[in-house]
Amino acid sequence: MTMTRRDFVKKAGIASAALPAIARAQAPQPPVASKEPLNPIPVRVGMTDWNLGERGDITKIALARQIGLDGIQVSVQYPTDGRPTLRDPKTQVEFKRAALDNGIQICSLAIGNPGKQRLPMHTSPAFAILLAEAVEIAYNIGTNNILLPILGDSHIDMTNQAQVDGFVTMMKEVARYAEKYDVVVGLEDWISAADNIKLLDAIGSDHVAVYYDAHNIVSRIAGDIYAEPKMLRKRINQVHVKNANNLLETPGGKMDWVRMAKEFYDIGYRGWYVLETGSPSKDIVADTRANIAYVKKTFKMPAATS
Repeated sequence: MTMTRRDFVKKAGIASAALPAIARAQAPQPPVASKEPLNPIPVRVGMTDWNLGERGDITKIALARQIGLDGIQVSVQYPTDGRPTLRDPKTQVEFKRAALDNGIQICSLAIGNPGKQRLPMHTSPAFAILLAEAVEIAYNIGTNNILLPILGDSHIDMTNQAQVDGFVTMMKEVARYAEKYDVVVGLEDWISAADNIKLLDAIGSDHVAVYYDAHNIVSRIAGDIYAEPKMLRKRINQVHVKNANNLLETPGGKMDWVRMAKEFYDIGYRGWYVLETGSPSKDIVADTRANIAYVKKTFKMPAATS
């Protein structure tokens, strides 16, 4: 059958009109938006050296690597028998080298008990000097976080104004020193978020924050423990995670870690989660690996905010 010129023009017009629709159908489609980031930042899990076996023991850095931890919280000790500690510059160099050699980050420096017994820091003039020294130690070993435990005899009685004023005065000077080294001193204590905010406001420095340990304070405060992260927000500089001497996944503990993990995510917390966990089976490697897996499954790292 012979096609006339009129038929040819008509069919060509129909074909050209269909081309844009065909092109749209064949064009690559944009990916469906996902609520989760494509390459989420991994949660960083550290552990205290005392729960790895002993405070201030350099060999625990290699053990942390063997277990599969990302970091370790090391302790500065104050023995009276002349043993070398992180107060010694040579020991500081050795710790920093061990961390580099093992690919382990020193996530924070914990203040140990000065002398044979804990000194109430708010009544001890020596403590300000020890804290200033600790700031330098932290800087020298490659961390910008310090855990200052205000527990036991050093617990701050918020109803004792003289005690509060003395502590605030000391921490103002420590903060001024910490600012020079860009080190943050985190207060681990037994007081509520509201009282911590009062202390931090009085100290008035971003270089003093809260080292948050919900397990320590859940039975010591009257309010809702799960509301505290939203009160403290960026004032939390690091977090301890534990479940008494049980694995984190063991039910029936003081804390609902799934619920608390969501609170940390919602406030945009992007710091370390530091295990202060025991070894119920006496196999420190297996038990800690189970706790690492629990943290990395339960806690999520929020995207950075602009």
